Amino acid sequence: MLSVRGLTKQFGEFTAVNDLSFNVDQGQVYGFLGQNGAGKSTTIRMLLSLIRPTAGEINFFGQSLFTHRKEILSQIGAIVEKPDLYKYLSAMEHLNLFARFGGHRPDQKKHLLLLEKVGLAQRAHSRVGTYSQGMRQRLALACALVNDPSLLILDEPTNGLDPQGIADMRQLIRSLCKEQGKTVLVSSHLLSEIEMIADRVLIIHKGKKVAEESMQSLTEKAGQLKLQALPEKRYVLEAYFLSLTSQ
Repeated sequence: MLSVRGLTKQFGEFTAVNDLSFNVDQGQVYGFLGQNGAGKSTTIRMLLSLIRPTAGEINFFGQSLFTHRKEILSQIGAIVEKPDLYKYLSAMEHLNLFARFGGHRPDQKKHLLLLEKVGLAQRAHSRVGTYSQGMRQRLALACALVNDPSLLILDEPTNGLDPQGIADMRQLIRSLCKEQGKTVLVSSHLLSEIEMIADRVLIIHKGKKVAEESMQSLTEKAGQLKLQALPEKRYVLEAYFLSLTSQ
């Protein structure tokens, strides 16, 4: 679904992403981890053609993003950091608008089912200006799904959600993969959440890849660490992550 080779982004003398390469296979939930400032959002912005790389190749569905941009982006849904929504429009009006952006005729019945899936059906006709941050995050996911994309790219999709909302988002991401066959690349700083949903994980630090492997392999490596006063597996995994990104 996605192949990245030698991706680099420089801002003046600062290198935000440095020679990054990775693959995302069809039907995977692919976790993208790194500490704040590691280069995750910069990478995602390059993947979505919001900023241009200094060097490297990005291929979706076997085609270059640089030569097939419009065709590729029509098959991708995304949330990039904090959702930028129109406060004076309702949730339903947002979905109608995003459907038209994708060249589709709005389908009110389909849109209502989508809002029900993300827990917003009862507020379908309320202005987004009255929504909490968590509700806006749910609407952003609905907008990303409105044109039935093959690939979802989600940057911190649980921002602003309460514990129940985080659990609901986790379940929805897994169901999109298992039941609908979608591929999901999800960026997060919440290691425990990625552990519960991801099939494969990429960890970057200071713009460079420090690990890319299956979640099972990562967990096994974490379990091999001889750490004292860390009885729970989740803490061992956290310590392993920090050991990769503390230099």
